[in-house]
Order: sequence, then C-alpha cells, then structure tokens
Amino acid sequence: MSRLQDKVCIITGAASGIGRGTAELFAEHGAALVLVDRNEPGLNEVCALLSGQGAPVVGVCGDVSQAATIQRAVATALERFGRIDVVFNNAGIMPHGDLMAVSEETWDEVMAVNVKAMFLMCQAVIPHMLKQGRGSIINTSSVMATLTEPGYDAYTTSKAAIIGLTKSIAVTYAEQNVRCNCICPGWVDTPLNRALAEEMGGVDKLYPIIKKQQPSGRMASTREIGYVVLFLASDEASAVTGSVVYADGGCSASI
Repeated sequence: MSRLQDKVCIITGAASGIGRGTAELFAEHGAALVLVDRNEPGLNEVCALLSGQGAPVVGVCGDVSQAATIQRAVATALERFGRIDVVFNNAGIMPHGDLMAVSEETWDEVMAVNVKAMFLMCQAVIPHMLKQGRGSIINTSSVMATLTEPGYDAYTTSKAAIIGLTKSIAVTYAEQNVRCNCICPGWVDTPLNRALAEEMGGVDKLYPIIKKQQPSGRMASTREIGYVVLFLASDEASAVTGSVVYADGGCSASI
C-alpha cells in the first residue's frame, strides 16, 4: 500500500537518525522526496540509496537555520516536482551543558536550528499549501519538552517552543486544510544515542538508564518513529491537527 503516492515531501535532518529512517519509509510509500541536511556525505549516501531503489529524490545541502537553505529546498521541490504536500521538520541539535555554563552562542545556535528553522520552513511552505488547498506539517519535538534532566536547559526550552509553534500553526490554518502536528520521541536508536553509549563505555552501560526512564525497556527504532510520521503525513490523519504525539515507549506516562 502506498500511503504517500505522488505526494511531494520535504524532510530536514534527513542524513541520519529519525530523518533518514522516515525518508526510507516515505520512499517505500510512493513519496517524491526533497531531503535536506548539512551533512553532505550522509545526505549523498541516503539520496543515492533511495534513488537506486527507484524513488524520486533530490538532496539540498545546507544549514536549515539559514533562510537561504530553506528557500533553496522549497524552490527545488517546486521546480523538480511542482508542489509541496508534506514537510517533516526534523533537524535538531542537542548540546549538553549546565545553564550557567552554556554560552550565548550555543543558546542561540540551539534556538536557531531547533526552532527558527521550523518557523522559516513553515513560513515558506504554507502559502503553497494554501494555494493547493491542503498540506501536512510534522515537527519533531521531544519527550524532553515536558520531562527533562539537568544539563539540557537549551534543548528542553527549544523542544517546548516547538509544541507552541505547532499548536499555533494548526489553529491558524485549520479551516484551510493545512494540518500541523508534532511528535515527541523518547529514547531512539540514532547515531547520537549510539555515540552517547560509546562515551559511557558501551550500549550495555546505557540500557539501565533507558530501562529506568522508558517502561518499554529499549530504544525505539527510527523506523518505528517513521511510522508515526507517516500516519500524520497521510490522508488517514485528515482529522488530526494541533496534536502532540508521544512515541516514547511509555516514558511520559511513567513516574
């Protein structure tokens, strides 16, 4: 079943992790893809993989916090495929540091990549979605928007802001059939978390923490998160807008 057949989808942060897993799933379901990331080797790799499998895909390399990158991505989608049906705003960064130690530059970078980039993308694509009479935007927030731990002040603040932006867009454009939702993943098996595990001495050192925080006792796969995004992107979710969907293995339900 092709749940996104002939739909044109922009995915940011597509070179690895949730973005790449979702891109692969979208391609399987018939989407035409514009993939955006600043990691050029990783971006080229996923584009080559999906193109080799017959998917219509094009990559745009750049920093999503810069308006020029967003404009190139939107222009590429329109020139190559003629429309924009779905946007998955997924790119993000997660620096660690106590509030008193976080520099102004780091704070600004987190807000720019995690929040401003989504604002810029939404501002750029919504006019085209309004002309089409429909569109779906999905933003990646985090369970850490509402449940956090020391050392992630900038990250938590940015992810909470994404929920507010999502709800505001959803309410503003609900009557025009432009939907906006966000996902809140918990622990996911991404290169970022694998690197964290290596810093701690291996995955075995990380799993006790995951088991304590996430009742499922394991990290979700990027494909599992991708299926949540796939639903929100598809016409099956036509009544869903302004929602915050937790895909966190029960983390947000636990005490």
